[in-house]
Amino acid sequence: MVDTEPGTESDLRRRAAWLLVMLAVVAVLFIVVISALVKTNNGGNPSGKPGALDSAASSQPNQSTPAHSTQQSPSATHSSPATHASSSPVAGTTKCPSSQACVLQGDAGNGIGAVNAYRTQHGLGALPGTVSAQAQACALSNGSNCSGGWAETYLATPNGAEAVKKMLAFSHVLDPQMKNFEVGWAYSPSAHMYYFAIIHND
Repeated sequence: MVDTEPGTESDLRRRAAWLLVMLAVVAVLFIVVISALVKTNNGGNPSGKPGALDSAASSQPNQSTPAHSTQQSPSATHSSPATHASSSPVAGTTKCPSSQACVLQGDAGNGIGAVNAYRTQHGLGALPGTVSAQAQACALSNGSNCSGGWAETYLATPNGAEAVKKMLAFSHVLDPQMKNFEVGWAYSPSAHMYYFAIIHND
């Protein structure tokens, strides 16, 4: 009995050490997974406010209000010169001057060309597109500051064609009643995400 006690005690210590090592490994893995999830969830909203979901659902004007009153008037004053259908990318900024999220000037990802390319592929005519302050504000807020008929999404690169595909269910780009549309881009350096918004004008 006396001779076997040291061996038994040593075996118990060895097992306890292994158990502590395994618990430490599990704890580290748990922390890594939680950190990754938190980072992913916080990465999609540059404004810090509650944002819309990816490809936010298009909101429609109140039935008692004429459709054009909430869609065309605000943008007419703030819009850049109209940019018509084009197969080449439109020049624009793609970075922010600081670490703060910012509006990108111009049509950084050629969203106007992408909308018109999708329309023509489906037998509809190309429409006049405009980069507007209203659409830029919608993009910068990640869907929190939008009005009229709109849709918004976010991407890892400024790619208009990809943005149009992501928001097809909400943007109504194949609506034959659509007469023109507005687009806007924004970027969040901290999230490394580009935000694209389209406003549908009848």
